[in-house]
Amino acid sequence: MMTIGGTAHILMLVATIVIIAVLMFICSRVSPKWQSVMIHSAVLIGMIGILFLHLTRRGTAFDPQNFFEQMFQVCNFNFILLPLCLIKKNELGRQYLFFFSMFAAASTFIAYPSDVENSMWYSIVTLNFWIDHMMVVLVPMLMIAARRFKPRKEYIAPVLLCMLVYFLSSFVANIGFNGWSLDGPHNHSYTLRPGGIMVLEPLYKLCPIPFVYLLLTVPYIGGAFWLLAMAFKKYQVKNYYEPYIEKIGKIKNNSNIKLN
Repeated sequence: MMTIGGTAHILMLVATIVIIAVLMFICSRVSPKWQSVMIHSAVLIGMIGILFLHLTRRGTAFDPQNFFEQMFQVCNFNFILLPLCLIKKNELGRQYLFFFSMFAAASTFIAYPSDVENSMWYSIVTLNFWIDHMMVVLVPMLMIAARRFKPRKEYIAPVLLCMLVYFLSSFVANIGFNGWSLDGPHNHSYTLRPGGIMVLEPLYKLCPIPFVYLLLTVPYIGGAFWLLAMAFKKYQVKNYYEPYIEKIGKIKNNSNIKLN
């Protein structure tokens, strides 16, 4: 069983760290073409996993309404975010993925839902949950390994603003799903109440106001973002189109030499 803190849980954590580290090493050594293959594959696997879980309810039904509602849950929104991060000019999307979504996904490896805890490590429930979240962590780490991305402090404020907009959207959606009531089963992204999340429970006791209590985390999250950005301050990012540009340049030079 995947009891939190148990042997299976610890081994899954170790295996996850090793797999991500090995894939990052490989990604740092291969050509830009294969780096793109690795990054796009991780995005595709993550999207398929979310579709399988929420659109088909692990292959048992076709439920588009549930899929739509689940987009207001932080980790499931990655179905939309992951492909957007592949757009070269969408730097804000990549910064949001790294600063917020990646760490939100990683936190679920420490404390996860009861249906995962009550399942075996090799069950479809556990593997689907684990792989979905691992891909969200893996994608930005592969981008860093490929030197296509680095966290930047100038994006901290925009990322925090995007987070605020997303959680506010989830808050309004939850109220609508609950029949325009603050009470009800829908509590996506924990905007109505902490839902047993250990870190959020004290905040709700301090400020028992739905959505507002989450704002207490902003100063701490902003500080953590800044420290992360500073850690990568000297990290050099490469233009992954350079090898192709150089190759084209060499071809042109060779053509000119032959003509002359």
